[in-house]
Amino acid sequence: MRDLVILGAGGYGREVLQVVRDVNRDASSWNLLGFLDADANLHGGEIKGLPVLGDVDWLQRDRPPAVAVAVGSPAGRWRAVERLASVGHDDHATLVHPAAWLGDDVGLGRGSIVLAGVTASIDITIGAYACLNKNCVIGHDARLGDFVTISPGASISGFVTVGEGADVGANSVIVQGNRLGDWAVLGAGAVMCNDVPADAVAVGVPARVSRARDAGWQRRPDAD
Repeated sequence: MRDLVILGAGGYGREVLQVVRDVNRDASSWNLLGFLDADANLHGGEIKGLPVLGDVDWLQRDRPPAVAVAVGSPAGRWRAVERLASVGHDDHATLVHPAAWLGDDVGLGRGSIVLAGVTASIDITIGAYACLNKNCVIGHDARLGDFVTISPGASISGFVTVGEGADVGANSVIVQGNRLGDWAVLGAGAVMCNDVPADAVAVGVPARVSRARDAGWQRRPDAD
């Protein structure tokens, strides 16, 4: 068994804890040590019976464990990976819930996490540090970039491209062959019938660009 900590002690972190526990029920794979979080108020406490060990600096030790990056937002996940790199940590766990179904030739990037009920068809590329939430569907020949978030119940049709850092809302649909641009947002329940450009926010049925990201928003932010 490999030692593991979960970076992020919020709701998504608890969901990732459940993934790890369910993986271990099938085959003992991970020795889960606890959580890391930037919130100092949580340090020394417990979540679901596991300690909050500290922040990322806790990893600066002999034989540091693997890390599951459990940060829900694409930009926050990017910052978390950059923070890990700043302390020289490069061992990132890739987790797939045993109740997910990934077909043949589905490539899953390092550090990505797949929750229960996910269906990914065939001949799909999924980048690093992707978050595939409960019961989302990924169609054949789809291409998902690094740091994407696919929210619960979202449906991505065949030959769709989801750009780096894009955020696909709950129960939304992307129609076959379209592209959601880098760091764009598709709102919950939206139906995307045409391409959406980078850094845009699209909502509605059919989805239309409602606005660009707020002024000053950085596609790859290095600070909150």
